[in-house]
This record gives sequence, C-alpha cells and structure tokens, in this order.
Amino acid sequence: MGTFRRYLLATVSAAAFSTGALAADLPARVPVKAPAPVVVPWSWTGFYIGINAGVAWHHAEFTDLGDQTGFGYGFLPGTKYWSPTSTGFTGGGQIGYNIQSGNIVYGLEADVNWADAKKSATLTTIAGGAAVFSSALNVSTKLEWMATVRGRLGVTVSSPTLLYVTGGWAIAGFQDQFDVPSNTDPAVNSKRTRSGWTVGGGIEHMFARNWTAKIEALFADFGSSTVNGPTVGSSVYRSRFEHEVVTVRGGLNWKW
Repeated sequence: MGTFRRYLLATVSAAAFSTGALAADLPARVPVKAPAPVVVPWSWTGFYIGINAGVAWHHAEFTDLGDQTGFGYGFLPGTKYWSPTSTGFTGGGQIGYNIQSGNIVYGLEADVNWADAKKSATLTTIAGGAAVFSSALNVSTKLEWMATVRGRLGVTVSSPTLLYVTGGWAIAGFQDQFDVPSNTDPAVNSKRTRSGWTVGGGIEHMFARNWTAKIEALFADFGSSTVNGPTVGSSVYRSRFEHEVVTVRGGLNWKW
C-alpha cells in the first residue's frame, strides 16, 4: 500500500512539473487589433440639386430698319440708335449629374433663373425727311428670366476642388419697347422668348461628402430679332433687337 502511494505521488508530481514547463514555453498572449475602418473617398459622381444667386449684365442693341420705301421710324434706316447695358439681380436653381473618372469630371446641368436687369431712356430722333417722326423717342429694355442646358467638363486640382468649363443652349425672356410720345399710335412692345448659346466656367468645392459650393460665370448670346412697329399709311416700320447676357453667380448644391 505504501508503495502504491509513493507511485501515485511521483506520477502527480511529474505531471504537474510537465504542465508547468509546457506553460512556461508558451508565448505570451498578444492583443489582437481591430481592422482599420474602410475610408470611402469622396466622389463627384451622382445627381445634385441646388440654388444660386448673383448679378446679371444685360446688353441690348436697337436698330431702326425703316420701311420698305427707305424711310426710318425715327432715324436713318440701319441706324443703331440705342445700345444700353443694364445690371440686375438674378437668382434661381439648378439640377445636374456628374461622372468622375480619375481626376476628370464631366456631366450635364440645367438651370432656370429669374432676373431683373432693365433700363430706359428718352432719345432725340433726327430732324428732317429721313424719318417719319422727328421728336423724342422713349425706349426701354428688360431681361426677365434666363435658363440654360449645358455640358460640363472639369478637372480636380485637389480631391475636393473642381475647375470646369461649360457650354450649351440658352433661352431667355426679353421685353423691348419704343414709343414716340407725340404720336397717337400705341407703343411697340415686344415681349419675346429668345434662344441662343452660352459658354463659361467656374470653380466648385466639395466641403462635405454631400455638399458643394461654386462660383460660376456665363456669357450668353441671343442673336437678333426683327419686330414690326407702327404702320403709317402703307408703310410698316421695323426695328431689330439684339441681346447678350453675362452672369456671375454663386451656388450651393446637395448631391446624392
């Protein structure tokens, strides 16, 4: 019996010693780091919608085309008798879509803006037989609204900043008027929607993942239109109206 106890004690001691030695040989436990969060880079790709406000410069030119017999209304036929530039506020909204490929960004944008750029004057017409009316002539012109549909092409100069050029189609509403106060005929009031082209550029900055701010300048040319004026006897007197618009505006966009 004593022999069995000695054998059991020796076995337990050997097992304990082996376990301790094995534990001493195991490497220390190293803390496991959590994987780093995946950072998704900001991208210009996607739809956006926003608002804008700024200044519009409206340049108009009025030309007396005269009648079919070679007489002018208040000036010699072919005379450009008024060339005003008016300045006013413009504000509205835009919607568009961008695609980013590397540091190149391209897309399409449409906007519509209300405008209030108007001017009026009283002109002195020529004296003599070259014009039907030789007296004062009241004239006025106004840019009422403007809209564009444009392509955009830009390059990111740093991750959140975009430099771009833009161009496309423009449409606007103009109201042009001329009137001889001493004449009993009604004033000629031409309120027309004109179509043209536009080109420009700007800089846009993405200050948050879904928000951008921009400054943009556009030039738009709406060509010319001919309007029939007063009829005196068998003569119809015509005027030609030409319009150009420059806008500089700031904008704020939300993209998704």
